[in-house]
Amino acid sequence: MIFKEVPVQQTVIRIATSAAVAAALSFAGANWTARAQEPKEPESKGPASAEPASKETAKEDDAFQQRLFGRLLAGKPMHVCFSRVYDPAHLAQHPQQNVRTMLLMVKADVLDKQPNYELRIGVTFRKSDKHFESAGSCGSIHDADAGGKGIAHCGVDCDGGQIDVSIKDAKSVLVSIPAGARIWRAGSGVGENDRRKRFGSDDKVFRLDKTALTQCLDLADDAKEKAAMRRGE
Repeated sequence: MIFKEVPVQQTVIRIATSAAVAAALSFAGANWTARAQEPKEPESKGPASAEPASKETAKEDDAFQQRLFGRLLAGKPMHVCFSRVYDPAHLAQHPQQNVRTMLLMVKADVLDKQPNYELRIGVTFRKSDKHFESAGSCGSIHDADAGGKGIAHCGVDCDGGQIDVSIKDAKSVLVSIPAGARIWRAGSGVGENDRRKRFGSDDKVFRLDKTALTQCLDLADDAKEKAAMRRGE
C-alpha cells in the first residue's frame, strides 16, 4: 500500500476548520436549547379589557335602570318623573337660592344598540312666573352597582354645561348643577339666549322626589310621548 504524503500545512488547516465547525454547531445547539427553555409570552387575543369593560358597563346600566325606573329597558322607551316645590320658609332660609320649582324627566331608550338616557328639566325662579327648560343627554353611568348611588353625567345641549343626576334612595334623586346650566324660555327652543345667570350661588344641588309621570307631560316632545307617559311607560 502506497501512502501519499500530505503537507503538514494542509493538515493543520483541515484540523482548524473541523474544530471551528464543531464549535459553531455546539454554540447553535446551546442557543436553540436556551431559547426553547425560555417562557413563551401568551398570544395576544385583542384588548383584554374590552369584554370585561362591556360587561361592567352593562351591569352599571342594569343597576341604574332598576333603581331609577324600577325595571329594565326592554325594547321601548321608559320615563320617570321627579319634582320639588320650595316653600317660602325654605327660600327664606336660603336667600341665595333662586330656584322655586323644578321638574325632572329622565327618558331611557336604545340608540345604536346601546342604552341612552335623556333628561329634561323645567324650572321656575323666585319673583317670576316664567317657565324655563333645559335638556341634555346622559352618557356614562357610574357607581350604580354594588349598592352605589348611581350617577348619570349629562351634558346640556349646545355646550350648555353639565347636570348630574344621582340616585339618593328609592323615592328621590339629587340633581347637581355645580356651574349652572344653559336654560331657555319654555317653548322657545334651545337657540334662545342663555339664561343660566338666573341660577343663584346656592342653586347647586336639589333633592327631587318621584312623582306621577303625568306631572312631567309639559316636558314631553310630542303627543305620542305624552300618550306613552299617560300609560305609565
